Amino acid sequence: MLLVPNGEQADKDSKYSLPFHAACYAYIAERRTRSGDVTGYARRFIVHAPDADTLPLAKRVARLLLLLFGQNRERMRFDHPISAPTVDVWLMRQGGQGTAAEAGGEQTKNDIYLYNLYAERKPIEWAREIAHEYGHFALPGVSGYTAPEEWANGVLGERLFLKWLRDDLRAGRLRPEDLPFVTPEQLDEYLARQVTPLIRRVLRDGVEERLMGRRDAGGMDYYTGFALYLDTLYGSRALLDALAYTSPSQNGVFIRATDFLKGAQASLAGATEFTVTLPLLDKERPLDTLMLYLPRGEYTVTTEGPVRSWRFDYTQKGLHESGRNGVMANLPGWRRLRVSLAQAADAPARLTFHRRGSEVQ
Repeated sequence: MLLVPNGEQADKDSKYSLPFHAACYAYIAERRTRSGDVTGYARRFIVHAPDADTLPLAKRVARLLLLLFGQNRERMRFDHPISAPTVDVWLMRQGGQGTAAEAGGEQTKNDIYLYNLYAERKPIEWAREIAHEYGHFALPGVSGYTAPEEWANGVLGERLFLKWLRDDLRAGRLRPEDLPFVTPEQLDEYLARQVTPLIRRVLRDGVEERLMGRRDAGGMDYYTGFALYLDTLYGSRALLDALAYTSPSQNGVFIRATDFLKGAQASLAGATEFTVTLPLLDKERPLDTLMLYLPRGEYTVTTEGPVRSWRFDYTQKGLHESGRNGVMANLPGWRRLRVSLAQAADAPARLTFHRRGSEVQ
């Protein structure tokens, strides 16, 4: 629910103490009954505008933020903390003091600043910048980078949130008219440039811890590519589990990308079963050759959708066939999988790995 209070407002931001004379309040519905009835509304955002003329933009920003909030809550079980339930978003006429000239926004605690309100920018840039700054607030932070910024959750936010928007459009959970700022075609173009190549690299090569440890912009791309790969191949639940298993290294306080890699591997190793969905990267047809991380263990594999057959590269060390529909991994590692698909690929192509026995290693 969006609510615009009557009359001129007299709000000031905490960093610059500038006046804002209009606002749009954004609420989520609370459903507490078994039937799913709405029992009330909870405020999650206030988008502050300089004046009434910029209220239409404030409403679009609020609508997009509610979409991103809903995606994050559904997939990652995230809600704003009790100590900061409402995020204040400030639409600024000018750039931020002490920030780079090209900076489109900034996040500080539960304040988000969107700078240079009247600067010419493409619609996708509005969506990207909003997703970036909200990512800093709403996603776990992997840090230690020297470029383009210290924390990676902003870059991850823009790529992951916009990917989720496109996933929901494909699944029919969203309609094109539900999206503020962007069209499905603009999302496709963004994903083709900023998301798909990163996922494709992991699908082709797997992940090396040495490269994951890089601290430059390429290292941030490598980390975000792996997170996007997990979400695409194993599902958002696997991404959530990986984060739950991630903790700072023994000598560190903040989480590094290599910590996240180890957390992802540990979460998969601790699962009694996991499902791999072949991604749609080329002309809506599932990819048939890919690398996936297979923990140590003996597995029975079941298939769903247009999967005719599957086969690992058994020339790799520590990997063996185990019966007609099984595989034995004596060593954990990245394994090349080849899947034969039927011509019709309307349904998702999935393989579920069931660990045999009760021991989880």
